[in-house]
Amino acid sequence: MRFKKFFGTKAFYKSVILIALPIMAQQFVTSFVNLIDNVMIGSVGSVALTSVTVANKFYLIFNSTLFGLCGASGIFIAQYFGAKDHRKCQEVFDANMLFSLLSGLLFTLMVIFIPVQILQLFSKTPAIVDSGLSYLNFIKYSYLPYAISMTCMMALRSVGINKIQLKIGILTVATNTCLNYILIFGHFGFKPMGVEGAAIATLIARLVEMVIYLVLLMKKKHYFRLDINGMFHLNKDLISRLMIKALPLTINEIMFSLGNAMIFKSYIRTDEFLVAAISVVDTVMNIAFIIFGGLSSAVAIMIGNKLGANELEEARQNSLKLIVFGAMVAVVISGILISFSGIIPKIYNLEPEINQAITTMLCIKSLMIPFYVINVCIFFVLRAGGDAASTLIMDSGFLWGASVLFSTLLSIFTPIPLIPLYAIIESLDIFKLFVASYFYRKGHWVRNMTLEVEA
Repeated sequence: MRFKKFFGTKAFYKSVILIALPIMAQQFVTSFVNLIDNVMIGSVGSVALTSVTVANKFYLIFNSTLFGLCGASGIFIAQYFGAKDHRKCQEVFDANMLFSLLSGLLFTLMVIFIPVQILQLFSKTPAIVDSGLSYLNFIKYSYLPYAISMTCMMALRSVGINKIQLKIGILTVATNTCLNYILIFGHFGFKPMGVEGAAIATLIARLVEMVIYLVLLMKKKHYFRLDINGMFHLNKDLISRLMIKALPLTINEIMFSLGNAMIFKSYIRTDEFLVAAISVVDTVMNIAFIIFGGLSSAVAIMIGNKLGANELEEARQNSLKLIVFGAMVAVVISGILISFSGIIPKIYNLEPEINQAITTMLCIKSLMIPFYVINVCIFFVLRAGGDAASTLIMDSGFLWGASVLFSTLLSIFTPIPLIPLYAIIESLDIFKLFVASYFYRKGHWVRNMTLEVEA
């Protein structure tokens, strides 16, 4: 009986699955197509694969900025939705859309005016920089469309609407995959375009995705609407109070992404040839992490709704059950990935040394999955309650204070090979678990922010 608090009822897990499954399906489609893209670009050569990986590091910083803005807004949307306040949900959505568009414009202008400097932050190898520039030349125009789509997708997810994003995601990635096949390799009368073709395919797919979301907003059938007037006549009192809580979350996402970029730079510094293996491993792991992406969304929505409805003790109990559930699933996924680690490299057209590195890195990453998942679940529990200071410390704070610091020092001052460095940096998540557990037990996240904002 003493273990009962760790496990939920059938109805509880059914609720988790109903929220998580559509999100998992959507992320699976996206991640699987990213794998296909990865294989296609890898077929062009390791230089092409590395250059696209380097160019996308800046995009990941932009994506993290959006994730911070949309995630922070999603916290309040979920709580206001739990409080049955549709007007406030729309006001937060309007603000989110405006800030996301401004972020997209900023990142687009940076790529337009300083593309070489951006690429040279990660690699100074001329062949990689030149190939990366070809990719950035087209992909930079996808930032604004993606800002609109991301805002819509995350807002709808916060109110429990998930199926429409899956349908849009399937169409988007199908468009991207077909165009990749045509443009990268030159089929149906098109000339082979390599990395440029990959960028054009992604841009067109992002435009298709954006148009669909805008049509949905204009039809006003999915909770939110496109309100241009509302975007420029925001409730200043509400927004200022929300931004006080949202800003640390956004800063955390940006700093986390920058930290990962710094670690990537350390890997390049150690062995630029084997960095292509990291791109493959990250893409494969993204497929595994779709389960935990769905779970983290369930955590954010279920905990956020309970907090918004002022059912604080139930939110606390549910959080523990969700963390335990995530850990159990993680152990299973870890075992599956390790068993397939030797097969995955065979689908790539890369050098034998890179293939061996892929297998080894996959095993390292797979062993760490349970620790990743528990940390992520705790992070989303803390974020659902607006405990911004704790999320900042345990996430980007730990990343910079431990992972970035160690990777930089080891890559500069020691002759350590890439694989041991990779193992050391990944294993730091074990120590991060102690930090995360401390903030979780403190319980500062157990609060109803909708009442605080109204106060």
